[in-house]
Amino acid sequence: MTSPFSPPPASPAPAAVAEGAPWLILDLEGLTFCDSTGLAELLWILRKSQETRTRLVLAGANRTLRHMMTVTGLLAHFTLATSVETALTGEELGATEGH
Repeated sequence: MTSPFSPPPASPAPAAVAEGAPWLILDLEGLTFCDSTGLAELLWILRKSQETRTRLVLAGANRTLRHMMTVTGLLAHFTLATSVETALTGEELGATEGH
């Protein structure tokens, strides 16, 4: 049994979060589908990034994913950028409190 705060068994944690890198940009531009398992993985990465003080930015999240995150109340907890390029320049769309 998995919880929304543990990664799915077959999904490895991003190395940057595991190693405590200062920031991690997840490029979601090519993402075409995300269900509750995907949201659980994003939550797990967010929790790990907070534990390791890694700044997490979701880049290129499509309209459907942003809507799903809004409906579930998760959007306010993530920092978004329109693309990896804008994330690298610090032009985020919203900031997570404490990051």
